[in-house]
Amino acid sequence: MDVRDLRVGPPRRWSEQVGGIYWLARLIDKARASNTGCLGDYLYGQSPMDHGLLRELGFSHRRFADLVAAAGDDDSVMRRLGECDAAALERARTWSARLPREHRLFFWFVDADDGYRDSGWLRSPINFLANRIARTAKRVWPRK
Repeated sequence: MDVRDLRVGPPRRWSEQVGGIYWLARLIDKARASNTGCLGDYLYGQSPMDHGLLRELGFSHRRFADLVAAAGDDDSVMRRLGECDAAALERARTWSARLPREHRLFFWFVDADDGYRDSGWLRSPINFLANRIARTAKRVWPRK
């Protein structure tokens, strides 16, 4: 199992698909990082995108983190999700298909913050703002 240390680098890009689902690769990376204490300033359990995908999958962030911890790789995560509720994967794919067109501006900021997009002089202020928002969200809405 590959655990990314999100204190030193970003999770996989939102557009990387696992099982035909946008955001799932990123969510898996954040769950693994959360499980190992290397989440850094990233949100896991408070992110609206995480919440939307988890809702479609029928999982809480804690239950998903447990599933990811028990699975060795992305294929195992997909297999276990399908075993829990095969229809959930199709719901997640439908939810995912809308993301690129409905959240274009949000993903521009996510990509700029993570360094996947060359945003020039805006990268530093975007990164500063994103970290402030994440730290505030963690303080105001702690994961339960």
